[in-house]
Amino acid sequence: MQRILVTGASGFVGHHLLAALHEAWPDARLHATVSRQGTTGRGGVASPRTTQWHSLDVRDASQVNELINRLKPQAIIHLAAQSHVPTSFEHTRYTWDVNLQGTLNILDSIQRECPDALLLNVGSSDMYGAAFRHGHKVSEDTAFEPLNPYAASKASADLAVGQTAASQSLRAVRARPFNHTGPGQRDAFVLASFATQIARIEQGKQSPVLETGDLTAERDFIDVQDVCQAYIELLSLPEEGQRGQAYNIASGRSMAIGELLQKLLSLSSVAIEHRLDPARQRPSDIPVVQASTEAIHAATRWQPSISCETMLSRLLDDCRQRQRQTP
Repeated sequence: MQRILVTGASGFVGHHLLAALHEAWPDARLHATVSRQGTTGRGGVASPRTTQWHSLDVRDASQVNELINRLKPQAIIHLAAQSHVPTSFEHTRYTWDVNLQGTLNILDSIQRECPDALLLNVGSSDMYGAAFRHGHKVSEDTAFEPLNPYAASKASADLAVGQTAASQSLRAVRARPFNHTGPGQRDAFVLASFATQIARIEQGKQSPVLETGDLTAERDFIDVQDVCQAYIELLSLPEEGQRGQAYNIASGRSMAIGELLQKLLSLSSVAIEHRLDPARQRPSDIPVVQASTEAIHAATRWQPSISCETMLSRLLDDCRQRQRQTP
């Protein structure tokens, strides 16, 4: 692998992924895109110094064509997305434009400018939506039943990649990661919100009360580093595994949000109580999320290697460091 392009690399996962790619292919030229100049910084991990950054709005087909034509990457990891569910309700058209139209632009450009490139399209467990209500682990064959604009737009993009691979010889793999967290995640997401509040309380910036939404929901969380290692394994699949196949990325075990909160609180040196905040409730929430991971285990050597306790400790330590740097 000599030239790798990561779209949307300035987000939470991007810098972790760039570091993992550099470790896996140290001689590769890494290219990364950001939607706006000056936004390449992200707490938690530093991207390799050799990474070349490019400004790109994936909604603009001409920009996408120009960049892919100029770089001729051998692999493209498509992370660029509007990934915040509440924002997807507030800015629905923008979410669809970025998540679906942006992916279609990437597909068109690959076929036009570098048809031999491998596309790793990053979807989301949210695409399964109401299918989780059936009470069993979802597999890659489970039909999508999205419940919000983010999930619907990502599901449409996933299907577009699968259809193109099936009918137009696109080399592609569809990743479907479940919940993941770690250093650098914004506090708009549940565990990062808890960890940020704990860090603020420890440093006297907030009263010792942690505000939460519903704590009964069960989710499958893994560390962002494990997700990145899964992407590395999927990029390394033989050609017969690059024909649009989809892979869930998860631990295969679900845990109540309340239990995860208690684990975080046990890492704090101060006494903290928590209080229900109705504003933190999500519309169309799902009580239990369960994932089948048989496909990725059959196709690769990947297994999550970071324990839940270590995952939470890494997240909390990063939040503490960021709070120390914030007035």
